[in-house]
Amino acid sequence: MLEMALIAGIAVAAYGLWKTIFPTAGLDQRDEGKKEIALEALSALWARHRNTVISLEQLAGLWRSQAGLSPPLEAENLSIEHPELQDFYDKYVKDRTFAATPAGGVVKEILGLLDREGDCPSVANTKGEPDRLFDKTVYNVLAGVKLYRHTLNVAEEMIKAFKGSAAMLPKVLIASLGHDLGKLPSFMKTFYSTGDHPLISVTILEGLKGYSELPYKDEVNKAITDHHRSPKGLLGEKLKEADQAARRMEMAKNVQEHLEEAKPAPGPEEPLQPAPKIGPGRQKAEKDSIFISHAPEEKEKARMKEVPLPWFDAERFLAELKPYINRLDGPRWGAFSMPDGHVYFQAGVLEEVSKKLGRSNPDIALMNSDRELRRNILYSIVCNLRREKDAIARGLIKDGYFGGPFIVRMQDGKELSSYYTPFNAEAFGETVSYFEGLKTGKIKGIEEVRPKIKV
Repeated sequence: MLEMALIAGIAVAAYGLWKTIFPTAGLDQRDEGKKEIALEALSALWARHRNTVISLEQLAGLWRSQAGLSPPLEAENLSIEHPELQDFYDKYVKDRTFAATPAGGVVKEILGLLDREGDCPSVANTKGEPDRLFDKTVYNVLAGVKLYRHTLNVAEEMIKAFKGSAAMLPKVLIASLGHDLGKLPSFMKTFYSTGDHPLISVTILEGLKGYSELPYKDEVNKAITDHHRSPKGLLGEKLKEADQAARRMEMAKNVQEHLEEAKPAPGPEEPLQPAPKIGPGRQKAEKDSIFISHAPEEKEKARMKEVPLPWFDAERFLAELKPYINRLDGPRWGAFSMPDGHVYFQAGVLEEVSKKLGRSNPDIALMNSDRELRRNILYSIVCNLRREKDAIARGLIKDGYFGGPFIVRMQDGKELSSYYTPFNAEAFGETVSYFEGLKTGKIKGIEEVRPKIKV
């Protein structure tokens, strides 16, 4: 009897809950007074109260009060001028269940913004923007890619990354379509002093109708804010990867033609002497007497990973490095040898050589604007040189890094600190005495080199 009473009570409560939410709904499916609520909106209420235990009666009241605050948007077609944007909308939004929810409304508003202003370049040249780190050729290539086109490229990559998951699609679309909204001309002009398009993008999203109601908006904000940094979380990691993949594709389509036009004479087989000039770039004060490339000194923060280097040839790379050893550019140097048979290269020298030999590779073209990509490329170079030529001195740098911080002590007692990759002199096909005989000027004053941190 007790069990029957409990079952009957639950049935009554369930019917009461149904009538509370849908007071005019009956068994007749033709009842025109029936009310509906989108599952996405309902799930947001569940997620918001996931740690709360309440009765069915209380839950009914919660649904009823919350559902009345945000009526579902009407599913309607989006009329835009750019065929590519319209096609994207028709394919991924138009007939989806989320199209009539706040998420669908946000996607439509973003597509509308891109339709109105997205013919601008996909790169920004204001102060503080990572795009400013591209060299001139790369910047000009990417400036020819319109922002709306780049945005769609990123969105397609994101959709592939999440394997077209219907559950993730609204979040994926908003993050990818909204990641570069801060580059739209009207907003860049309004927020020019920030010089940070990801933050402007988030500001724009926060102002769109329905965005504040999304239960995952904080996750989207974080992913967009960090997509040029080191994002944490799956959405942020995939957004950065999608942005990089889109840039590689865009570069691959256009960079070869531009690079061929800018290619200096003579060709790639020019003589290795005289030694190349070191720099220019962001250098420390001349009193440091040390070369610092345009890439800032590396920090011991996170381990790196190997990436493909289709352009890499170990013999050629070592041949290009050799002229830097014990050569001065004014008071600065890029590499120097020591009597113990080690040769220390500034990280910037490895970068300059990689740009010369891999100049048509999209990853090389993009490495200036992405510190993580730059580190991974240099680490991969060092790994290849170690495996193929045993060129890297062992025991002087940590595993998982392409170099390390070293202290250089001069004969006058002065100590200089910089990030070096230590090589074995024999990898360059010359004796230690040969390299020592090349020393001139301040390089002759180097007395000792030691790791700054314990290996």
